[in-house]
Amino acid sequence: MERRKILIVLNYFYPYISGVSEYARALAESLSKSNDVRILTGLHAPELKQVERINGYCIYRAKILFRLDKGYISSEFIRLFMHLSKRSDVVNLHLPMLESGLLSLLTVKPIIATYHCDMALVGSIFNKLAVLSTRASMHIALVRAKSIVVLSKDYSTSSSVLKNYLPKMIAISPPNRLEDRDNDFSLLTKKQAENALICGFVGRLVREKGIDILIKAANELKEDHIVFWIAGDYKEIAGGSIYSEISSQLVNSFNIKLVGKLEDLDLIEFYKTIDVLLLPSTNRFEAFGMVQIEAMSYGAIPVASNMPGVRSAILNTGIGHLCKPSSVSSLVSAIKDAKRTRRKLDKNTVRNILFKSFSNDLFLVGYQSLINDLDTCE
Repeated sequence: MERRKILIVLNYFYPYISGVSEYARALAESLSKSNDVRILTGLHAPELKQVERINGYCIYRAKILFRLDKGYISSEFIRLFMHLSKRSDVVNLHLPMLESGLLSLLTVKPIIATYHCDMALVGSIFNKLAVLSTRASMHIALVRAKSIVVLSKDYSTSSSVLKNYLPKMIAISPPNRLEDRDNDFSLLTKKQAENALICGFVGRLVREKGIDILIKAANELKEDHIVFWIAGDYKEIAGGSIYSEISSQLVNSFNIKLVGKLEDLDLIEFYKTIDVLLLPSTNRFEAFGMVQIEAMSYGAIPVASNMPGVRSAILNTGIGHLCKPSSVSSLVSAIKDAKRTRRKLDKNTVRNILFKSFSNDLFLVGYQSLINDLDTCE
């Protein structure tokens, strides 16, 4: 098979942790086995290298002039794109991205656009203007794209942004970075009180993740022998976190533990230990929630908001429980249902059922087929 030169473009990449960055990292690692892969992203932390080769692919990080809420302005980002795209066969743009429209106009190479999520029109006037500007830019990129990858048909068919591009869309189930990692949890012993149900959350501490709803639900379940572990970055987050708003509630709650940011080995132990994975997201910034399939790889029962895309893992596997977004009572009820399900389903059963619907082989085949079908421009 001919090796293709693939340029993957996104605003933030590892070691910045988000659903988009982890998706792109898994994509780069998968495609680099049979292609030449380069990543173009921003230099989001000054201690990072501007050019770095890891895991079979090369990362180019552009210097940032200044930041705008979750985004940034970088003239070097544009310059590097022009340079790298000329030496690529395929360009893969990860949206939302403010620069996506301009970038699509600056290349003649075929574009695969990976559409991660809609942008919610919330916040200040400045934030809303930024969202509208990004949407306008994305429309240009989507028009010029040869194909548009979405994480689920459920999400894409409910998107007002994507409704005009249905013929170009292909749903490819997202990756599971931890699929091939250690999954032996037979000797694991719980670190909490015996027989306590451990509910875990993994994600950035931002408003759309529904952390405030989770904390309120935890407070209502103090007498139910259920503990809550919250893992994720709450310091280095584009646009800021809500940690300052919820810190006092975390300190004063005996059944909630803030674990913080976890690297992969610790994250695997976290997934092995928890019984239930919580994803109480509240708006369309959440389009799937890959942490669900990561946690299910280690036997966790998912509880997620009943929203397009977010519910896909539960509906496709038949394992887990859905709750109404932003509803404390609905989340409490779903957690109680998950507690009953935990008694019936052992962790190996959950894992085996998951891999019938979601696998990295399906993810890689989906992308590689798209790339192979493109007529590249010289």
